[in-house]
Amino acid sequence: MKLPGKTVYSGRRRTTRQKSGFKSHPDSTGGEYKQDEAQVFALQAGVPAIIEFTFPKPTSRQFLGFGLYFCCDENVQVSIQNPNSKNNCLAQYSPPSFSKAGSMWWSDQGNDNVTLTLLAEEETEIALFNVECGQIWHEAFDQAIDNEQKSYLKSMHTIMPEAGFYVAEGTCNIRDLTEQEETMPVHLKSCNRCARFLPINLDNDREQLSFSNHCVARAPCTHGGFGILKNVESGETINLHYGYQLECRFCKKYFVNMPLNKNRTAAQMKEDGQRRRNFELLITELYQSSPQLSYRHKTGRELTDDIWNKFDRKCFNCHKELPSTGKMHLDHTRPLALLWPLDETATALCATCNTSKRDKPPSEFYDEAKIAELSELTGLTIEELMKPEPNHAVISELISRQDWFFEEFLTKPELLKEREGKITAELVVKALDKVLYRSGEVEYKYSFVDEYNNRRDAHVSYDDNEDLSSII
Repeated sequence: MKLPGKTVYSGRRRTTRQKSGFKSHPDSTGGEYKQDEAQVFALQAGVPAIIEFTFPKPTSRQFLGFGLYFCCDENVQVSIQNPNSKNNCLAQYSPPSFSKAGSMWWSDQGNDNVTLTLLAEEETEIALFNVECGQIWHEAFDQAIDNEQKSYLKSMHTIMPEAGFYVAEGTCNIRDLTEQEETMPVHLKSCNRCARFLPINLDNDREQLSFSNHCVARAPCTHGGFGILKNVESGETINLHYGYQLECRFCKKYFVNMPLNKNRTAAQMKEDGQRRRNFELLITELYQSSPQLSYRHKTGRELTDDIWNKFDRKCFNCHKELPSTGKMHLDHTRPLALLWPLDETATALCATCNTSKRDKPPSEFYDEAKIAELSELTGLTIEELMKPEPNHAVISELISRQDWFFEEFLTKPELLKEREGKITAELVVKALDKVLYRSGEVEYKYSFVDEYNNRRDAHVSYDDNEDLSSII
């Protein structure tokens, strides 16, 4: 079924709510890419290799941080020892994809050295790119302080290493790695705000580094600049499956989101929080039961406690200690975006890994070894974990109970609220159509949007570029 291109709300397109003041860089469109070279090192079997970061003493309260990109065999154990901060970024992917590590924290005094340790059971090689550390500052941080938006100065490790604007460099000492003559290609994409070329993965663009994906639910991305990149050296173009945003994750946070969000009221923030829970509410009311409450009634125990203990009180992905259930994030192992509720198949993650996983199905976040381990822990089969399929049982139940869904659930007062042209009920039906289109096993000859229009005499159209992430 061909989907309309432009989004219309209740028969009209809403006017622009607010402007971020965002301007693209005159020297970059965000659609360019080029190739650089990463240095290759030999890693001995059973001998820990150390990358040690030493920091300059801050002259005032500043950010300190470190970062690097690397490519190595998935069996190489990578660990970070950071006495200065408990929060670190470590996203490790399988070759030929590059991985990344880093962190950033406030400091007004001397800091201990940070070490990143690499350990392999068999002799192998590792490629390193942009190994850096030091004192970090950017004018965007001043703007966050001046505009009373200090929340944008928290969890800074989540945007490293791309936020490494070093104003005073530290030293990086590489030990027990032998430099080789060869290099490994690393691909870089331009940011249309800062014009920097930053690392991306071309072979699997779902494995994000410096840029977030553009099209996920409606991949492949066919939008120029997002999914179609032009090589600045050869002029050739390359097609990505999911595509990348035009601006890097740093610029997206500080030059798009921050200027827009300063105009948002507390009521608007509250409404967005309510909308994210709509799929959970829908599933709960559909079955007249919450999986979490059902678990308590069935076992006499709390779901969070059992998941915490099942995963040995550690983050399943990075193995960070989770000292309490309050520090654990219960992840929908199969994403809520595909209508999977939070139940006994949940995964224990830390805040950083849960943020990185977001709405990705397990097959797009974990390697095969992790999938096998996750299967043992959750009771889901490897086949179930490898297939990013929606919850067909919920879909079938919804379609069979159309009258209840359209006449009772969607007529709840909170779902009929309109804010600047957006009616929550309309967003819900469009989000459900996205779920249908992501099915690979079942071809649904049904549209929640079309049925909504038939019943409401509305003219809501589906736009596959529209961001509906706030719904779920």
